[in-house]
Amino acid sequence: MSTKKAFTLIELLVVIAIISILASILFPVFARARENARRASCMSNLKQIGLGMMMYVQDYDEMYPMLSYIGTDKVVPPAGGTATNNNWIFRLQPYVKSPQLFNCPSSTRSWNGDANAAAHTSYGANSTFLQSGSALAMAAVDKPSQTIMLGDTDGPTTGASPYTFTQTSYSGATPTRWLADRHLDGANIAFADGHVKWFKMSRDSACPSTNTSGCPIPPSVSRGVYWNANGVS
Repeated sequence: MSTKKAFTLIELLVVIAIISILASILFPVFARARENARRASCMSNLKQIGLGMMMYVQDYDEMYPMLSYIGTDKVVPPAGGTATNNNWIFRLQPYVKSPQLFNCPSSTRSWNGDANAAAHTSYGANSTFLQSGSALAMAAVDKPSQTIMLGDTDGPTTGASPYTFTQTSYSGATPTRWLADRHLDGANIAFADGHVKWFKMSRDSACPSTNTSGCPIPPSVSRGVYWNANGVS
């Protein structure tokens, strides 16, 4: 007579438990690997935007573009349509050629080249560096390799200059964006000389519960990062 062989209930439970333990260990590793790939893609985007900025500077007598241009200075967006205010994003389009470079793979925002670049782009400009009203000269930047020019941004899509960020805007007290820590608790930053680096960021323990950003604390002079062209702060 033949006998049937099968797993007992205990054996099945042990196998399921082992698979669950392995899954709990490996899933975070896979998630981190995916985010590392997104971070690298984002760094590549910012690197190309930074190179576009350097080409722009060379073509415009070593002057960086202003944050925004008002009055009669209008431009037709890459996707076509009605001419709109010519901000720094549109100024760089002839050099970077692709609106897709302004879309971070880890961001919920996406820009297709329409007139709403200010609200939909994943990246912002340091508003104490690229300024409104006057263009900054390259020679006026004391520490170009340490001064923040562009970076990962997040925050409200409405209000004044949402395609920019300031050092303290993470608090949510202003309508501008903040430097976002969406890449493994850190942000990709393009500096005034065009190079890109990732910076880990902590979060403000006093952040209001209503602030969904978690109030990431941006890097400062203590970490060798400057926000002003004068190289002081």
